[in-house]
Parts: sequence; C-alpha cells; structure tokens
Amino acid sequence: GGVHSKITLTILDDNGAEIIRDY
Repeated sequence: GGVHSKITLTILDDNGAEIIRDY
C-alpha cells in the first residue's frame, strides 16, 4: 500500500491474521 507500490497483496495466514505484502 506504499506510495511506490504497484501491487499490494493481502493474505490470511493459517492463524487468520492479515499479512500485507507490497511490491
């Protein structure tokens, strides 16, 4: 979700916690 990000992935891990990855 950063200014320089072109892709933002939001995933749920095995515990149901959100993991956000910016590329």
